[in-house]
Amino acid sequence: MAQIKNQNNIKACQHVQLGGQAYYDEKKFFMFTPDEPVVGQVEKFRGVGIAQQMADGTFDFVRKPHQKAKSTLIKKVAHGRLSATIDGAIQLTLKVYKSEGLNVKDTIIGETNEAAKALQRL
Repeated sequence: MAQIKNQNNIKACQHVQLGGQAYYDEKKFFMFTPDEPVVGQVEKFRGVGIAQQMADGTFDFVRKPHQKAKSTLIKKVAHGRLSATIDGAIQLTLKVYKSEGLNVKDTIIGETNEAAKALQRL
């Protein structure tokens, strides 16, 4: 097992090659059992990614990185936020619960006006 720094030197990557037996069923379930299991040989993880099986039987899995927010906060309002998105749009998101006992219509109108004033100041 080798610890190797990745190219941008942010954190260590672990590269491990194991021999074993794999079970793959109906393109839904994949399980791998190493020939010689050793507790702690690799770190546990759970993640979403791309899996592909080649014609020769080899199997690859590449984990998708977590997507970070792609918007910039312009104004925080009581029930939401006004943001500028990476694609150049202005986005207003509001969430008002009926159980708060507020007049939802008046709350949305008031907070929309507050957000619009923040846009005028830019």
